[in-house]
Amino acid sequence: MSKKLLDQADALMRRRSFVARSGSEPHDPEEQTEVADACSVEDVPVLTDVVNEPILAPATDNPCGETASTESEARVALRIELALRQRVSQLLMDRQALLAQEIEAWLDEQMPQLVIRAMDGITDHLVALLANRAKDELLPRLEAALKPPDGAENDADSAD
Repeated sequence: MSKKLLDQADALMRRRSFVARSGSEPHDPEEQTEVADACSVEDVPVLTDVVNEPILAPATDNPCGETASTESEARVALRIELALRQRVSQLLMDRQALLAQEIEAWLDEQMPQLVIRAMDGITDHLVALLANRAKDELLPRLEAALKPPDGAENDADSAD
């Protein structure tokens, strides 16, 4: 088969004014014309020949099915990618929910202790402020209120 193919290629190139030399070149002139006649029967397109569009067009007309398989592979790849994206986004949502629960649990544990500490500090500061103001302002007012009026003191001394 390969000898036949090489002979056809040689005949084609000779027809187009190319010289092809190979080890399988026929030496007999009759054999050369037979090969040339066999090749001329077949219609082999050459680069200068115009090729009709239907040969190139639809992917479904391809008997090998390569384009159809390429399209189906592309569809499968697209489906896989979409499924992967959905799975990743579902996992991210699950992780976010888990993180939110952990943060809430941590705040439930830590917040009361932090509020108690802050309130203790505020309470201590408030007590100190009240003690200083009571000593500075309230004590003199209470002493003044407990003192008997000046007229009452004179009456009490004269009665004795």
